[in-house]
Amino acid sequence: MKKGEKYEMKEMLEKEFKRIRDRYTYTRSAMKDRVSKWEEKIGPLGIEDITELLKNSSLTIMTAFPERVTPRFMESWLSQYLYGQKDYARKIALAFYVHNLRTNEGNPILPRTNLLVHGPSGSGKTYGAQKMAEFLGMPFCVINCNSLVQEGIIGNSIGNYFTTMYRKHGNAMEHAVIIFDEFDKLLEKGQFNDRILNELLNIIDDNNSISFNKSDLTGCYEKVTLPTNKMLFIFTGVFRRLEDIIKKRLGKRTIGFEQGGASVLTGDYHQYATEEDFRKLFNRPELSGRIQQYACVRELQTEEMARLLLKSKESPVIGFEKYFQNKDITFSITEEGAMALAVEACRRNLGVRGLKSLMFNILSDDMFLLKRKKIIMDDAYVEKKLA
Repeated sequence: MKKGEKYEMKEMLEKEFKRIRDRYTYTRSAMKDRVSKWEEKIGPLGIEDITELLKNSSLTIMTAFPERVTPRFMESWLSQYLYGQKDYARKIALAFYVHNLRTNEGNPILPRTNLLVHGPSGSGKTYGAQKMAEFLGMPFCVINCNSLVQEGIIGNSIGNYFTTMYRKHGNAMEHAVIIFDEFDKLLEKGQFNDRILNELLNIIDDNNSISFNKSDLTGCYEKVTLPTNKMLFIFTGVFRRLEDIIKKRLGKRTIGFEQGGASVLTGDYHQYATEEDFRKLFNRPELSGRIQQYACVRELQTEEMARLLLKSKESPVIGFEKYFQNKDITFSITEEGAMALAVEACRRNLGVRGLKSLMFNILSDDMFLLKRKKIIMDDAYVEKKLA
């Protein structure tokens, strides 16, 4: 590019940045003005009010209302989406809050808050972390450990995930939230898993960095190196081998076991897990030392699952309401219908994730035919479709 062309390009970019900056300043000012009028005429803003104000805005909670962001506020906000998971909501709220203080507010003296989340499949382990990152406007990446390959082999390596994320976020990745989904798969024996785990341990070390290819649309590649000491790492998984460790630890007690010390735990084994159980499972002190918190996501009871269907901000019901609404069909679900769905989901061990598929199977005939003008999903409707 010639000198004159470079100057013109620089001048154009500076104007564009100024336009974006001015628009951002105006948007934030307008938001604060709306809030002042709201609180003057209506009253204090609640969590639902703030969520509604931000819905159609380019602002995040951190840019619009930084003074309102506390661990308690973040826990309450997440509870709109996750039902019956108080321990998880509390710990992930604190992890993100401290992460923000360490990175965006320049307080690196605070400890890291890397978090391991364990629980049954489909219970919302990854979902909760994603929702919190989106709400706070933090860049995040979900790495599926089940399909990871070591560096240098064709496939999805950790470096490839970082390359993809770098295209989207650039150097803002230094403050990113990295979620290692199905992390327990890397703990299974095998030389490839050991190598990948060693790569991961280097990345999450307090004083380390990661190098990966920076690629652009022209096909040119060069190495990028970013420090990882300001990233938040979250590890999720079912950890099935944990059950045997817990049984062994509790084998001489009656709590959680049938009379006589039988090797069957009552309820979900995750609720009995301790940090020491995970240390035995890892058998690698360097991994245990890099995880500061452990959170359990438990199986929901039928009543909690029914309440999620009726009250959650992202209930599966909402999608079906919109589908039928577009065809001028009224769709609703009763409390009895939600309970019938929850009972069936629990019977099949579907978890929260499986509720949408269950509803789709039950509603598929009406979704195809589109003959009825009004559909009420009550217990009778559910039982008839399941028969």
